[in-house]
Amino acid sequence: MLMANNQTYGLMPCCRCGIPMAPNDANTCLKCLYYEYDITQGLQRHVTIIHCPECDTYLQPPTTWIKAQPESNELLTFCVKRLKNLNIVRLVHAEFIWT
Repeated sequence: MLMANNQTYGLMPCCRCGIPMAPNDANTCLKCLYYEYDITQGLQRHVTIIHCPECDTYLQPPTTWIKAQPESNELLTFCVKRLKNLNIVRLVHAEFIWT
């Protein structure tokens, strides 16, 4: 027979900013952890992608040109695969953000 665990956990103040939060190993809220640790360290932040406007293709080095529509899954996959050192992290989600 399984018994339900009805334990509740209290809140504690973040050790940096003092906001109430659920306890964790760092005793720090997610916002403060975000500012303290750069999870993208070691990842490439920029990549040059060559686009031919005449035939609407993208250069996949060294000599292959691929067709992909704007905002398509094919273009997103192409862009993500161009990033170096991506194998050191687990990519959970990727999407285009238009600014």
